[in-house]
Amino acid sequence: MSEAVSRTTVKISSISLARPKLTGVFLALVLITFLCLLFVWSRIHAINLEYDISSLEREIRVQQQQIEKLSLETAYLARDERIEQLAKEHLGLRAPIPGQTIRIE
Repeated sequence: MSEAVSRTTVKISSISLARPKLTGVFLALVLITFLCLLFVWSRIHAINLEYDISSLEREIRVQQQQIEKLSLETAYLARDERIEQLAKEHLGLRAPIPGQTIRIE
């Protein structure tokens, strides 16, 4: 049994019928799959960012309305007539008579 087993490849008009290597095809499929997953992830990330932006814009509108409301309330509370009325009613203050004021120059 010392016969040597030899493999032969059949060549027909310079075409080899040897087993094709699938490494290149496998790598190409892995690369395409990776690129598809990357694209899907980027789209999902972009959509999530759009939702975040929308929610922040909504919050900005609410805060601007709150600022406007507080500005109106500040203007109402700082009116001279209201402060004078509160001083008379709650603190018992009254306008000074001419002898109570001293002019400093």
